[in-house]
Amino acid sequence: MTRFRLVAQPVLLFLLAGTPVAGQITVGIRAGASMSEVVVTGLHIDDQAPRKEYMLGASVGVPLSPRLGLEFGGSYIQRGSTSTLLQLGDVDLRIQYLRLTGLVRATAPLPGPLSMHVLGGPAIALETSCERDTTLALQPIVISIECDDPAGNAVTGPFDFGLMGGAGLRFTPAGRIVLSVDVLYSHGIGSFLEPDQDYTARNRAIELQAGIGFPIG
Repeated sequence: MTRFRLVAQPVLLFLLAGTPVAGQITVGIRAGASMSEVVVTGLHIDDQAPRKEYMLGASVGVPLSPRLGLEFGGSYIQRGSTSTLLQLGDVDLRIQYLRLTGLVRATAPLPGPLSMHVLGGPAIALETSCERDTTLALQPIVISIECDDPAGNAVTGPFDFGLMGGAGLRFTPAGRIVLSVDVLYSHGIGSFLEPDQDYTARNRAIELQAGIGFPIG
């Protein structure tokens, strides 16, 4: 919760940053679903099931030209997976993040009020909570631990850095609102574990988002 309070004010400033060169700024909200998994290096995992969760967010679109713009976003996302290690058991990892993105958007018109676009850029996520449940293979015992507990063997760091990219469609009836659907892929560019751990772990996920935007100015 402390991490969330520390980042709340910078998030608001981040979302409102930028001055349009042409056109109108668009403020929007979005929701969707994600399917994520953890890519582990240095530790053998026998099987892994992805985590299916939801996301909520807001965005500010800043046009740079009729076909090019920037899209700043802030969203609540969930990551993790359930990994099976035969000698240990099932490890269920659940991480919640507050993510900030700064994406470049290139748009191409389609017939009528439709357009398509591609997006890409960096993302930084602040961990707000993380839990790990281990179900032992040899006896029916579940061990629960917070991911920042020093007693654990995989302590997570406060930030996760990644890259995002994808494509989507926009529908602008009468220019009053903007409806959008996006498919995005995100991949961590570094381990989200503390650097002194014995192995590394990166998040990757696919997201399906639907949003509504309102031009202002």
